[in-house]
Amino acid sequence: MVLDIRDIGVATTVAALYAVVTVALGDLSFSWLQVRVSDALLPLSYLFGWGSVIGVTVGCLIANLFSPVGLIDVVVGPLLNFLAALLSYKYSFKNRVLACIYPVLVVSIGVSTYLHTFYGVPYLLTVFTIAVGETVSSMLIGYPLLLALEKRLKTGVG
Repeated sequence: MVLDIRDIGVATTVAALYAVVTVALGDLSFSWLQVRVSDALLPLSYLFGWGSVIGVTVGCLIANLFSPVGLIDVVVGPLLNFLAALLSYKYSFKNRVLACIYPVLVVSIGVSTYLHTFYGVPYLLTVFTIAVGETVSSMLIGYPLLLALEKRLKTGVG
């Protein structure tokens, strides 16, 4: 994998946006009842490739340094973002909806494995609440964002 200047630009932009939005929204980003709005950036790897995959991974790493959950969130959270973004990039088969579904599945199942213990909430309840939040982020915000950016790139406006 060789990154070009476009990939580096996308990675730094996405990482900064992800970290700032996550930290700025505080508890909304770090609870077992969460809507991590910055996860709307996860499906963008469908469109922007490796730059976006790296951006959401690094952005999550930076953001999770502020997590009340601690080291496990700093280590596992970015790995889950990497996996979700990679799946959206490599295995969406030109299907934008699938690119938005991967983050919902990976994050809700993965993050719940440690959040339920930290917050003392049953695992399945945590999966459900994280899945609802991820659906809002990835599907209701991320999908329209993906469509708008794709349209913008095709028309060359901007």
